[in-house]
Amino acid sequence: MPFSREPLAVLLDRAYSNYLSLFKPLDKTPRYNLLRVFASADAGMYHQLLGDLGFLADQIFPDTATGEYLRLHWSDRVPPLYAISAAGTIEISGVPNAAVPAGLVYASAAGQRYFTGSAYRIGEDGTAAARVKAEASGADTNLASGENLSLISSIPPGIDSTAVTVGDGITGGADGETDEAYLARVLQALRNATRYGKPGDFADWAVDASPEVSKAWEFKNFGVFGALLIQVAGGNQLDGITPVGNPALVSEYISTVAPPVLFTVRTPELLPLDPVIALLPVEDFTANRKIVESRLRTYLQATAIPGTQYTAGMLREAIIDGVIISGATVKLNGSATGKITATILQLPVLGELTWE
Repeated sequence: MPFSREPLAVLLDRAYSNYLSLFKPLDKTPRYNLLRVFASADAGMYHQLLGDLGFLADQIFPDTATGEYLRLHWSDRVPPLYAISAAGTIEISGVPNAAVPAGLVYASAAGQRYFTGSAYRIGEDGTAAARVKAEASGADTNLASGENLSLISSIPPGIDSTAVTVGDGITGGADGETDEAYLARVLQALRNATRYGKPGDFADWAVDASPEVSKAWEFKNFGVFGALLIQVAGGNQLDGITPVGNPALVSEYISTVAPPVLFTVRTPELLPLDPVIALLPVEDFTANRKIVESRLRTYLQATAIPGTQYTAGMLREAIIDGVIISGATVKLNGSATGKITATILQLPVLGELTWE
């Protein structure tokens, strides 16, 4: 419970009430002697005081501070990352040359609301591409391309009541970082107190740029001009990797804190491995299949970076422990000796498991 100092009058009333609740002077025979009454009431007050002091002591150190106090204490050195809204392009149809005013509000099937920030005009082909932004924040505001939206504000003349997402859809929405994620960034900043562009600094800046980014990698000499390539991705291999919807936001942040170095920020294409696995007949049951999948995800979480090569044998070694799983056959690309090699623009992920 957070520390709070109550007024002296409140504390006096509370102490008086404590004493009266334990010692009843109007009773003919008091239930407790005075020393026990004093001890019980004083112990209660000291117990609360020591609890407050213990709470305050925890806030001194980042690894024991609670979320709100952790951010208050370290936000001047490591800015917290809060939830951001998704934005994207929708196609509005209607009568050619009809005006599309700013401030139109559309809703998705899930109830998320999106609004146009600028005015547009329907083209000769009966459509207009309009930029919209989510009213709320968070990953729930993202929409894939081809999703239908319904106009819920007043319908202007000559404008259809529905629209559809186009291009990459509505992307860039992200939930605010968790207390654990913020603590990890604080500890990383304490361990790496000086950032001037040395290896790893650009990846750290990318993680600091947006709550969409949970992992970043650096690759030198990318492209014709030998730029530094920064690959960014969200999520993790255990629960699912997600591409970053707004790499430009990451690039803008890095430009404000990094030295003048030629760099480019991209989000990798996900390359599914899709292994085919056969366990021993005596070990092939549901619980062991779940163990196998968990081990593969854990293995990829520890080893997968853009440009990694995986062989069927590597995945097989990650599965077998000689106790629970004593034997297995793993195939990649249809072969027990198969392999899959990712480029630096691709990030290997588990994909679909097939059981034989």
